[in-house]
Amino acid sequence: MHIIKPEWVCHLDEKSKKAPIYSLHVHPDGSRLATGAQDAKVKIWNMAPIIDVDKDHDTDTRRHLCTMSVHNGAVLCVKWSNGEGKYLATGSDDQIVMIWSLDRSTEPWGGGSFGSSDGPNVENWRGHRRLAGHESDVTDVAWSPENTYLASAGLDSKIIIWDGRTFDRVIMLDQHQGFVKGLTWDPVGKYLASQSDDKSVRIWRITDWEVEVVVTEPFTQSSGTTFFERLSWSPDGGHIATANAFNGSIPVSSVIARDNWKAEISLVGHSAAVEVVAFNPLLFKYTDSKGDIGITSICAVGSQDRGLTVWRTHEARPFVGIKELFEHSFLDLSWTPDGQSLLSCSYDGTVAVLLFQSENLGEAVPAEEKHRMLAKYGYERRGEIMAETPIQLAMEEQLKESSATSKMDKVMNHDSSMEGVTTTFAKPSDPSVFAPSRPQVHHIVASEQSVTMTSDGKKRIKPLFLGNGMGSAPVFQPAPQPAQSSNVGIAGSSGYIERGDPSISSPDGGFPTVIVGTKRKDAPVNGTSASGGPAKKVDVSAKGKGTQESRNAVATPLLSVSKTRIGIPRVKSHITRNRAGLECHNSVTGDQPSKVICSQKGAVVWVDYLPSPVLLMTGNANFSAVACEDGGLYIYSPAGRRMMPCIMLESAAAVLECEKEFLMCITACGLVSSWNVNQQVALMSSVSIAPILQPALYAADTPANSASVTHAAVRMNGLPLLTTSAGQGFSWHEGMKVWVKIVDAWFATSSFFGADPVFGGKLNQQAVSPLGPRKGVLAQLQASSTLGRLDKDAAFAQELLNVEATVQSAVTLSHLENQIAAAQVLQSPTEYKQWLRCYVQKLADEGSVAKVEELCKYLLGPVYEGGELSGWQPTVMNFKKRELLKDLLPVLSSNRALQRTLKEYVVGLESVSTPKSESSASPIVTSEV
Repeated sequence: MHIIKPEWVCHLDEKSKKAPIYSLHVHPDGSRLATGAQDAKVKIWNMAPIIDVDKDHDTDTRRHLCTMSVHNGAVLCVKWSNGEGKYLATGSDDQIVMIWSLDRSTEPWGGGSFGSSDGPNVENWRGHRRLAGHESDVTDVAWSPENTYLASAGLDSKIIIWDGRTFDRVIMLDQHQGFVKGLTWDPVGKYLASQSDDKSVRIWRITDWEVEVVVTEPFTQSSGTTFFERLSWSPDGGHIATANAFNGSIPVSSVIARDNWKAEISLVGHSAAVEVVAFNPLLFKYTDSKGDIGITSICAVGSQDRGLTVWRTHEARPFVGIKELFEHSFLDLSWTPDGQSLLSCSYDGTVAVLLFQSENLGEAVPAEEKHRMLAKYGYERRGEIMAETPIQLAMEEQLKESSATSKMDKVMNHDSSMEGVTTTFAKPSDPSVFAPSRPQVHHIVASEQSVTMTSDGKKRIKPLFLGNGMGSAPVFQPAPQPAQSSNVGIAGSSGYIERGDPSISSPDGGFPTVIVGTKRKDAPVNGTSASGGPAKKVDVSAKGKGTQESRNAVATPLLSVSKTRIGIPRVKSHITRNRAGLECHNSVTGDQPSKVICSQKGAVVWVDYLPSPVLLMTGNANFSAVACEDGGLYIYSPAGRRMMPCIMLESAAAVLECEKEFLMCITACGLVSSWNVNQQVALMSSVSIAPILQPALYAADTPANSASVTHAAVRMNGLPLLTTSAGQGFSWHEGMKVWVKIVDAWFATSSFFGADPVFGGKLNQQAVSPLGPRKGVLAQLQASSTLGRLDKDAAFAQELLNVEATVQSAVTLSHLENQIAAAQVLQSPTEYKQWLRCYVQKLADEGSVAKVEELCKYLLGPVYEGGELSGWQPTVMNFKKRELLKDLLPVLSSNRALQRTLKEYVVGLESVSTPKSESSASPIVTSEV
């Protein structure tokens, strides 16, 4: 046996000192080593130079393969998935579990972490999914034998079970009463074992996720001083070796027998608590003193005493004992797949490798023999679904080569519809890729946290669950509150505007045959306010431009009968709109006309005087618009010519936005109008926004504060985009003349909520202004709708996930279908194609045959002669449907259970194939607005 300590396998902190390495794990093929450390980084190393001295001295051999710096806290656990090792799961004290996968579609970009001495990245490991749900540090992760499930444990005393394919949350196990510090799966696949600071090991049945047994006897003297309690299940399924156990006052690793779940065996030899135990993945043959051949397993034990022991389970003493291998406590152990090497890491920041010789361990038992031993516990080896036709194999090969970034992705990266955007494209099948490494900070009010007192008199504050960062909103609205006196604002391209209260009182006087005036008895006169005092003076800004007068705008009598009322901007003595080059000087008292000035590059272009105080202004290169207190709306050409007579609105404007030749106005009565100013035609005329404010939630004839409009914008096609404080986003369906809900808080629990599949990752709400031009329109609307709602969204998602295990899967499918339909309504071809691909990948993961057939029929259309008369349209969003189907079939082929269904449509495509000279699924006309 040889011991190697490769000094170059390390994590350096900001002071270039070795950071504690909390976890390490060898890839199932033995080619890579993953490490996680206190520096919040995950590193992947080449195993060849670690275990082979000659290759270590070879300058052409790469040592470091990749560094991932996404976690925002120390990385406490790393674990490769079983079998091919497709995924790497990592857990951190940032409460997040990250799923990584190797991106083979692009050449390594050669970058590395800033300040890193490891050299450039040789491999591209990308974030595949970001799993949130823990309320404290994630201490351990474990894959089930066939990767059916992924389990994660944390200091929140909870275990979360995730689906191993879709990574949806299956269930949360919360019966532990202390920090959960270790997990291990039964190799048979029937149980999950967990060890906690509550001085117990719990065995969970996977059939119903209930506790089979609680083992406490060897842990009654255990202390809570260990970093981890990493237990391990033997490869023959018969025993569980545990950590942090005591036999009297002696620290031991206690072994629990599967037959009766009793801990009657102790692995002794350490003077401090055991941190980690790891069984060799192989079984070995041995010959006893009588010459009989038996089978044994090998177990390694690492302790806080800096010592290591290695045991054969049929012997009463360890055959390897090493003292002070490290300068600090052992933290993790990992065997190589061939069972010949044992790797360990320590709090001192180093890694040690034990290289065993074949004579040290004995002859390995064949896998078939091990499976026979597991069969007595009910193990059944599942056969893989075989490819039945060359068509299936060809599609799988096509999918592997494209790796989700084929010619479809090139179209996405160079789509002229995405104006001036330069970005790195993420795999469309990976929509839940992580947000940037420094996410938006959300402030939590301390009084909202749960504070408890421990036995030693210390306070413990329970962290609040902040969700998966996907952005969502509670579907249940709070009970309506009485109307309150407050200034409300609506954000748009012009920024925040100070507003008066919505009117809830009837105007004074008036007869049926007489026009009721808009001048109230308490209206300001000669510089007085509504209360009879002087008009209010408001500071302009911190830059020091003195003060200016302002007052509430006069409300129209129509507000007394309107069911929807929006706060009107206050009348201010001075208004500027720098983007439009507009400036206005109002007479707050009303005894002077209002002066409107348009300037360009410091030079006055035109000046006009208006009889009523100006409330809102907007403009662009095509026109300028000014809205007044009396409901008048004036439109000017760039030179200042009045393009049409004054438009009289039913009430004063509350929102005024423009885009190209379109002007959108929302009045105080909640009516939306949108006009093409150049052609002087209306796209929308006085359409009420009442449906988007959820009037059914509020009592009739009783004014109440409803969900408010938080952002409003007009698109390049003249249609509005509105978001509300309920976390919802709406647009106008031009064909059906109805409001449609594009973003819905109900999808809070969707695995894709908050994802931007066009640009990859989560919607970064700090990167763009709400409804800005730098992202797809659907992504903009979603980011704007969920802005600042993370705490509420997370609470709702947590509540909904506890209802039933299948909720997340069903809601995810519904959300993807909604996104596809929403992209069509918004006429966003880029987002349509990417959300369609995400949907197809989800259908493949779920194996939903009926929906797969329905989608394929929709895209393929009739294959018989004369089928064009059936009304089937060959294009959708200016993409050829059959070319879309051709690109999506390889994605569906990732689930071989669908191969018979797919074969039918592959043959159908061949029968209606188009000439090769025609372009593939590229848009005939790209129109992203």
